[in-house]
Amino acid sequence: MEKHFSKKDELNYMLEISEKLNIPFIRISQYQIPKELLNLIPEKIARNYKVIPVAKFGPVLTLAMVNPLNLMILDELRYLIGLEITPVVSTPSEILEAIEIYYKPSFEMSIEKLKEEKTEEITIEKTTAEEEELDIYKLTEMSSQEKVVNTLNNIILEALKSKASDIHIEPYQEHIRIRYRIDGVLTEKMTLPKDMQDALLARIKVMSKLDITQRKIPQDGRFTINFEDRNIDFRVSILPTYFGEKGVLRILDKGRMKLDLRSLGFSERAFEIYKEAIFSPFGIILITGPTGSGKSTTLYSMLNELNTPEKNIVTIEDPIEYHLKGITQIQIKPEIGLDFAQCLRSVLRQSPDVIMVGEIRDFETADIAMKSALTGHLVLTTLHTNDAPSAITRLLDMGIEPFLIAGALRMVSAQRLVRKLCDYCKESYTIDKRSLEKFGIFVDKEEVVLYRATGCNECDRVGYKGREAIVEAFLVDDTLREMIIQRTPLLDIKKYLKSTGMHTLREDGFLKALKGATSLEEVIRVTAQF
Repeated sequence: MEKHFSKKDELNYMLEISEKLNIPFIRISQYQIPKELLNLIPEKIARNYKVIPVAKFGPVLTLAMVNPLNLMILDELRYLIGLEITPVVSTPSEILEAIEIYYKPSFEMSIEKLKEEKTEEITIEKTTAEEEELDIYKLTEMSSQEKVVNTLNNIILEALKSKASDIHIEPYQEHIRIRYRIDGVLTEKMTLPKDMQDALLARIKVMSKLDITQRKIPQDGRFTINFEDRNIDFRVSILPTYFGEKGVLRILDKGRMKLDLRSLGFSERAFEIYKEAIFSPFGIILITGPTGSGKSTTLYSMLNELNTPEKNIVTIEDPIEYHLKGITQIQIKPEIGLDFAQCLRSVLRQSPDVIMVGEIRDFETADIAMKSALTGHLVLTTLHTNDAPSAITRLLDMGIEPFLIAGALRMVSAQRLVRKLCDYCKESYTIDKRSLEKFGIFVDKEEVVLYRATGCNECDRVGYKGREAIVEAFLVDDTLREMIIQRTPLLDIKKYLKSTGMHTLREDGFLKALKGATSLEEVIRVTAQF
């Protein structure tokens, strides 16, 4: 299909193809492609196949192609990115020009730049995790070289300036890839030469007080730095892979953390439910959601609300992410038998008013937590479920007696984090009710006004800046207690909760989209499993 023409003839030819195939034609130059879409398809594949992503709506990616009938390319990309693909037609020259523009790194620390530095060269041979360990004395010496120290400092500094939550240092055959997780999305920031790999990871181990001689087993540690007159903690995970050790640094910036329920962006209804629950004299408050959904921040915010000199508050955590003044915090150590259940038993002997258990992982912990709540303690904890009502069936499946759940459970909440639209560049558009109904969203009006991301210098061309929570929460009333005791099916429990006015995660997210806080695309992305 693809031929070589002048740009004018090329345009006419592709318009003709578009008309014959009944596939839309687009001018890519009229689109602003979000950065997160570029992360879905590597530059090499984009160039080889002459394709570029232009939009994403829910689980469907719109892909500009020269040849939309090439099923082999479509199948390979579907497998690669795990999304459905809707092809559109564009000219080869526009696609290649867009690749040149959009795949240009926003932050470069190229190999050439590193080679130009007037510091001592590092000469570590390429290794895989299966090869013999390097000379430890030599590796320790190299990790303290100015070039290695400066490189790691630059990586950390750029992450802090970008307000990243994680730094990923990933080894490959020919290079090291550095990625930052910003507002929940991983973004590639730079590549480094392969010969820096072992010295860079050794430097991280030295800072984290890890064993530099161990290169074939996972290790966890932490270190603290001072940045702009505040201490920032880094939680470090080192994992051996085929091409060497991968390091992930979790950034815990207490200075940026606002321990206030209002600052989390809860809707008014969810906020009132939380306020009523946390001032209960006893009972269990359950926060559910996957890793990275903001559960820890919500728990700490509730503890901060409850923290007064009159209360004895104890937390049992793995790990302790933030140190809270006036609260007793315990780090579990399963290797010596100090797990959640054992800790909880011991804590109960110290007359606590409020107990925070980092996570309910097994029957024993859940059973003790339930009985603690029934004996006059307020227990805050987390559980891994997709939505709030499923927490009830999860506890039943763990073997907890229905009467214990009904008597102890006070509130259940599920939450996710959605990216906030950039206030400087978001644009409004209208969408009809039928389009919304495809996503399980029902409105009274024929059309509603929503907002979408465009990208500007203020948000680094992403279109989003910051995150806030969407919440699905309910209080346990007498009717629900009876349903729990009767082991009522989950579907009927959900119907009852809907009748009481509970908003689902998607509905709560849509209300934020209507206010212009986030986009419909972002809400669908975060709640796609429902």
